Amino acid sequence: MDELAKTKHMVAANIRRKSKGSLEQLWNKVVRPPDDPKREKLPARCDVKWFYKTFCGTDQVPKELPRSIWSQVEKLNMYDPLAVLICDPSYRELHFICEAKVVNGVSHVVIGTSESATGVRNRMDLYKEYSQLFVDALQESLHEAEMPLGSEKNPDMLIEETNKIRNARN
Repeated sequence: MDELAKTKHMVAANIRRKSKGSLEQLWNKVVRPPDDPKREKLPARCDVKWFYKTFCGTDQVPKELPRSIWSQVEKLNMYDPLAVLICDPSYRELHFICEAKVVNGVSHVVIGTSESATGVRNRMDLYKEYSQLFVDALQESLHEAEMPLGSEKNPDMLIEETNKIRNARN
């Protein structure tokens, strides 16, 4: 998030600010006992150890818990933008292993069926490309006065623009 914020793009700064606030709020629930009503609907499995593993990249929990957690956060899960990129067949094929699952007679494409079967071919390659796409898009938008002509009429433009950025880097 801090890397995105360095682009000085207002969207990146807002994402960082909102993410920091959301994670601090989650942290304040996680550190409470499982039966504390201030945890709201947070499951008991979402404890301090889970938080450190999920967001801080470690299984090691310090003896004294910090009041603010943001400085220890190393990763965030940004599912919505990833879901958009998965819609691009070439991106999906490059980075993911899809499985077909049939539910009530309807076939569905599923990526990641468990913690061990994530459906990601190479985590580091995905992370590097995903992160670079964010930075490139935000930096590029600082140089664009307006949306590309025709984008409101061409729903495939996002896929085309994503492919252009990817191809320019290769």
